[in-house]
Amino acid sequence: MFTQKLNRQAYIDSVMEMNHLATLRFAKEALEWWDSYYNWEREPCVVLYEGKEAVCYLFYHISKNQEYLTLHNLFTPYPHRYHGYAKAILTIVFEELKPLAIERVKLFAVSSSIRFYMKLGVDFWGVNSIGQYYSDFPMPKNLEDIPYQMHHPFLEGIAPNHLNAIYAKLQSNGSTFEGKALESFNHAKEQMQERYRFEEFKEMMDNE
Repeated sequence: MFTQKLNRQAYIDSVMEMNHLATLRFAKEALEWWDSYYNWEREPCVVLYEGKEAVCYLFYHISKNQEYLTLHNLFTPYPHRYHGYAKAILTIVFEELKPLAIERVKLFAVSSSIRFYMKLGVDFWGVNSIGQYYSDFPMPKNLEDIPYQMHHPFLEGIAPNHLNAIYAKLQSNGSTFEGKALESFNHAKEQMQERYRFEEFKEMMDNE
């Protein structure tokens, strides 16, 4: 296995080979998100290959001061799921980024990816207004180190203004959701149980 960085056109060419509608729809949403907020030349999509086959895609962003690695869209084409490719691409990327001495990781996960991240040891702080589940933790030495980062004071070292900005995005805690969005939120909380740590976060912010 090896990774390769794809520019916008190469990404489009790659995903157009997919024939699974739901995966193709998610790939399109990832494209539109990256077009809206990021620069493809500076931040291309990372793709994991098994031979000539593209088996997993990852979009990530590194802040200008290299304080944060933000994981955005991570997806595996339908025929290649449940073979460990998502974990493999994260393992490779985390290893490649070690020389940058990045301080923290944050991620925005859709509800369908919660189970995957929980298996890695990730806990979640809350949900934003568009149904993305948020986590933020010290940069681990490797993926196996992630659960231990959750046991530490998980907000330690974050500047107060940044904490306030995070809380502003999460404080509605799904109260505006209706219909399918509310159903999805309730199901996600049932999955996460005590690893959905919004109340802990809220209590800390209320005591500031």
